[in-house]
Amino acid sequence: MNKRAIVLVVSFAAILLSMSAVTHADLGTPINSHWATTVPTINGVLAPGEWTDAAVRDFTMEMRARFGGALVKTLNGTFYVKNDYNNLYCLVQIYNDDYEAIDALTRFNGLFLLFDNNHNHALEYGENGEGVQTWPGATFYTRNDAYYEGNFSYWDADLLAGKTNDGQMNFTHTNPVQGAIGNWTFETRIPLVGSDLGYDFNINMASLPKTIGYKIWFQEPGKGIDGVYPDEPTTTQNIDETLNATTYGNLIIHPLYYLTIQTTSGGTTVPPPSTYPYPYGTVVPVQAIQDPGYIFDHWELDMVPVGSTNPYSVTMDQNHTIKAFFTQIPSAPVGGLSFYSLTPKSSAVPVAYGVLFGLATVTIVVWRRRRK
Repeated sequence: MNKRAIVLVVSFAAILLSMSAVTHADLGTPINSHWATTVPTINGVLAPGEWTDAAVRDFTMEMRARFGGALVKTLNGTFYVKNDYNNLYCLVQIYNDDYEAIDALTRFNGLFLLFDNNHNHALEYGENGEGVQTWPGATFYTRNDAYYEGNFSYWDADLLAGKTNDGQMNFTHTNPVQGAIGNWTFETRIPLVGSDLGYDFNINMASLPKTIGYKIWFQEPGKGIDGVYPDEPTTTQNIDETLNATTYGNLIIHPLYYLTIQTTSGGTTVPPPSTYPYPYGTVVPVQAIQDPGYIFDHWELDMVPVGSTNPYSVTMDQNHTIKAFFTQIPSAPVGGLSFYSLTPKSSAVPVAYGVLFGLATVTIVVWRRRRK
């Protein structure tokens, strides 16, 4: 094979690898699912204070024709997500979209939440908290959805497979009149530690934090259009992005994280030394307070010195241990003088030497005057 042929082969291989990298990339900035300090009521209503502890992501969704991929309209939305050790809670709002009445032909309109549980860029049997095909011949296996159909008050894919009804879904529209413009709110609870092994997420505490893939799919078959978020940059066929999706955004499911506060002898802290649970991303200020006869010296975070800023703020992105170090002030020796500055070690020595130099100067001056 000549050099030119080798260059062409290598270039072609590089193109294939780059295409593969794009196809299987993780889209956009990851969403860090916050800890659910408040358990929401799954009624399709964004109640005041109910989702303030959630991670929030605003998004834009291009609604494209199922055949040909032409852009029909653009919708804005907001994705709320949080979790505890038992459930993943999601709320999706779609703004300024028209209402469609329920009938046998359009009942499949609605919102799908697709999850790549094992993060291998493919939807496989048993993933997405569910586990059967949505219709014969479908190439993906999900029913994590909030259909407009009010009679579907259960996870029907679970029940169709003989599994347990252990999730919830509900939705509302602000103007539920045929063709009227308003805002959709889809609210759902998906078991993380479900009773159906192989069908639910089956996540345990030891496996957290866990990264999974996610994709939001809003479909309106009556209009022949679909929208997805995050959107794959390599295609305008939104329906293909759902039926044959290999690209997802990253959703990181975080546990509660624990901050352990410790001290040496000679002082305490606020909060007092102990272990405290905090949701992901919480910034915790810790203040050192010295006892009489001691000074605060420095902090160690996870056994690494981090300076003497007081208070010190710890960001809870994992379990952390912070320790305050205190130093005893030397006592004055009997029959003599002792000088100690209540300043950090780096400046204590110069201050002491300065005082001694000043005293020595005064002593010399007095001694010379007496000799005269």
